[in-house]
Amino acid sequence: MKILSIGTMNGLSNTCLHRHWALEKIAQQIDVVNTSAKKISLRYRISNRLFGYGLPIRLPDLSQSNKKIKALAEQNFYDIVWIDKGITINPETLRFIKTKHPTTKIVSYSPDNMALRHNQSQNYLECIPLYDYIFTNKSYILEDMKKLGAKNITFVNNSYESRFHYPRTLSSDEIKRLGGDVGFIGAWEKERCDSILYLAKNGIHVKVFGGGKWENYKNYLPNLQIEKGIFSEDYSKALQAFKISLCFLRKANFDQQTTRTMEIPACGGFMLAERTIEHEKLFNEGTEAAFFSSNEELLQKCKYYLEHEEERKKIAKGGLKRCETSGYSNEFTIKKMIEFVNHA
Repeated sequence: MKILSIGTMNGLSNTCLHRHWALEKIAQQIDVVNTSAKKISLRYRISNRLFGYGLPIRLPDLSQSNKKIKALAEQNFYDIVWIDKGITINPETLRFIKTKHPTTKIVSYSPDNMALRHNQSQNYLECIPLYDYIFTNKSYILEDMKKLGAKNITFVNNSYESRFHYPRTLSSDEIKRLGGDVGFIGAWEKERCDSILYLAKNGIHVKVFGGGKWENYKNYLPNLQIEKGIFSEDYSKALQAFKISLCFLRKANFDQQTTRTMEIPACGGFMLAERTIEHEKLFNEGTEAAFFSSNEELLQKCKYYLEHEEERKKIAKGGLKRCETSGYSNEFTIKKMIEFVNHA
């Protein structure tokens, strides 16, 4: 099987790159088009700012990805063209592939809620009806995506990369630098910030790795430690080094699970996550993860598990085992997706 893999491939923490690694294990031959742009033009900055405000505008293709895809399709037949998010891929490119190779199956995957305007581009909207298959980790957008023209859309759970998210042997210096009682890694959002401030005001020491608006909270409270964002192996190490790793869901996307849902337990960390139906299906409460539904319950759970180390460690081991036995890895998940496409 020959696959053309398209997406942003920069940075070891990049989940798109992780999915590409999984595709490499499946394909007999694989070509790649990296949609990351080396230089950012003024036009792109303006377009991206409008895009950030939720306006579905046409994004410029600074990486020349569309041109590269057409050149590869001109020279090669691909069983599957896999496009990760694809907000700069143009509909003319997908039509070109189909004209050259009518039996090629064009697949879209995105880790974002692509039914919401702030995640869309005009390029992507025009491509939706042209995809043979669309996979999403948002169970609640299937009907909305169909209204936008999706022909075959399927929900899949989030997944972790076993080559990147796994328990390591941490030095005492790494535990001190990256760990702490309670930790969170990620972008600022009001709801998660309010929850963290609630913990800090009630005697829980919280360490946050994140930039942007988090910087406004440096030296804000004695129990709140704000550090710059971390990437690469430090990201996985920190998830393991925290006694409790918080898993917040992005309210702007209406998330019911997130990549950290899998990454925290896969790294051997203890996960305390927002309670949702999907979280409760993925991990058994009290043996594989812990959940909370309010700031009061979050505080109570933090106090309890900080005081019960052995129980906390046992649950972390249970979460790791669940990741492994339930097939939450990229390799297992994407293999099932490709099998679905090939046999549909």
